Amino acid sequence: MSETLRVLQVEDSESDAALMVRLLEKSAYAVHAKRVEDAAAMRQALAREDWDLVLADFQLPQFDAGAALEILHESGRDIPFIVVSGMIGEDRAVEMMRAGAHDYVLKDRIARLVPAVQREIREAQSRGERRRAEEQLRDKDEWLALAVSVAQMGMFDFYPQSGELIWSEGTKQHFGLPPDAEVSYETFLRGIHPDDRERVDKLINATLDRAGGGEYATDYRTIGLRDQVERWLTARGKVFFNLEGKPIRFVGVTSDITERKQLEEQLRQSQKLEGVGRLAGGVAHDFNNLLTVITGFSHMTLDGLPPYHALRSGVEEVLKAAVRATALTEQLLAFSRRKPSRTEAIVLNEVVANIQKMLGRLIGEDVNLELCLDPAAGAIRADVVHIEQAIMNLVLNARDAMPNGGKLVIETARQTVDERFAAAHLDLASGEYAALVVRDTGTGISPEVKAHIFEPFFTTKPQGKGTGLGLSTVYGIVKQCGGSILVTSEPGRGAEFRILLPAVEASVGPARHIDAVLPPATMPSGTETILLAEDEEGVRRFVLENLERRGYRVLGCRNGREAIEQARQHPGSIHLLITDAVMPEMGGAELWTLFTACRPGVPVLCMSGYSAMVWPGAEAAEASYLQKPFTPSALLTRVRTLLDRVEAPQPA
Repeated sequence: MSETLRVLQVEDSESDAALMVRLLEKSAYAVHAKRVEDAAAMRQALAREDWDLVLADFQLPQFDAGAALEILHESGRDIPFIVVSGMIGEDRAVEMMRAGAHDYVLKDRIARLVPAVQREIREAQSRGERRRAEEQLRDKDEWLALAVSVAQMGMFDFYPQSGELIWSEGTKQHFGLPPDAEVSYETFLRGIHPDDRERVDKLINATLDRAGGGEYATDYRTIGLRDQVERWLTARGKVFFNLEGKPIRFVGVTSDITERKQLEEQLRQSQKLEGVGRLAGGVAHDFNNLLTVITGFSHMTLDGLPPYHALRSGVEEVLKAAVRATALTEQLLAFSRRKPSRTEAIVLNEVVANIQKMLGRLIGEDVNLELCLDPAAGAIRADVVHIEQAIMNLVLNARDAMPNGGKLVIETARQTVDERFAAAHLDLASGEYAALVVRDTGTGISPEVKAHIFEPFFTTKPQGKGTGLGLSTVYGIVKQCGGSILVTSEPGRGAEFRILLPAVEASVGPARHIDAVLPPATMPSGTETILLAEDEEGVRRFVLENLERRGYRVLGCRNGREAIEQARQHPGSIHLLITDAVMPEMGGAELWTLFTACRPGVPVLCMSGYSAMVWPGAEAAEASYLQKPFTPSALLTRVRTLLDRVEAPQPA
């Protein structure tokens, strides 16, 4: 198959042009030719088509080969240009070659045309391949440079025998140096965090030993040599050895992984606190069962003692201690996010303003309290008591950090969390938030302490000066509201706690239920039959005795399985089910479902040392849930309230 050859002829003689085409066709070319005689026609031909070859007569009436060559150069095309003439002299031919012509052929030796064309076509193809290879290489270099830049990578090149170290701008940036900084191996070691320096130096020396394999990979921290910024880097490299096994070159790349390390640390901290929270919730649950027994029987004992009995003061002291212990369990439950929450839409500024006077008394006269409340901060959905508790805990923590006085600022604001900010804080979603900021000028917090401040029972205060539950309580409250708490602090420069809570539209919240506390003579009573399911023996005995003293008939069961069997087998009416939320074999939620199926219309009262959130009926009515520990009057009042609402049907 003939090779197509597209020829542009600058020629005023049709016969000469036809002769050249016939010669090329005889050499197995399929020639597509076009003849032009002036500059305009040549420019037009170059613009419309791609050409493989230009054959130009040296002299035309209104045009010449020199002008044609200039037009070809202007077009930017790399096309073989051969001068074909019957009158060109040697000097003029040399000038044309210097100007860029590839060859010249005399018309009286026209047989040279075909080999000259073949040679120039081959060389043009070779030039094209070389040019494409150079362009590909240049593209690869540009892509590599772009990839290194986008990935925030740096490159290093180390020559162990001479000690020469070459860093790219990216690597210098990783070590906090300007692009023109001179570097050495000592510069590298000085830039590594002191805790990682010895380890990295040993690893490099092992890598430079051929027995070590010559592969280098590690993560380490740097301290910026100029900017003092701490960064995390990951480094990968390879050592090249000579025939004698000595290292001659060590090359590799570095990447800034600070953000990834921060996210990993946030995840570890979140998982650790979640585990501690579950433990705290479990401890609080068990403690609340004990407190229910202590407070319950203490109240019952007081009810049976005359006003001036010698034992009354001792029992009252037991109750006071139980009240203080109850406050501790509430803090544990708040940390574990298992404390019952009566949430409503509240205006953040109003909460802060309402406790301003109380805060002033807490911090004392040597601390200057300043409120900066932004009207745009808006409302949040939370338990107002919890938010007040969180503010007071933060304020007390700030006061303790300023033993010699200082300034305390409480600030509110509206903050928009975008996707980038949310990606850096795993517990936040993008959206609108109300920000509550507590900022002090105190002693500040070290990085080591900051890593533990939200853990329950962690405290830097002397023994007897704090429980270590203040900040853990704040953490639990914030998480329960679906928010996040961010801490910014340095030793000697104060601390800032920024709480972000999802913003909502302000509305009127539900009315609060207050447990009744009644004197023994006026406590409610009744004669109804009550089914009781409670696995804790002391609590079960307290509830049973308390109810039976007031005239109720109680069917006591140790778990949900016994209770549902009793509900199905008892021949008479059951007017109320009282159940613990968490029990072995069958919990309160499952019992509630099965019981309402076999005894429809009978009310259910749930007791729990955790919270109403684990109880399926809690959202229907507050009266269906009773938080441990509770008093006899609270129990009897709640029972009577439920019994008065409905009349239990007789069994079928």
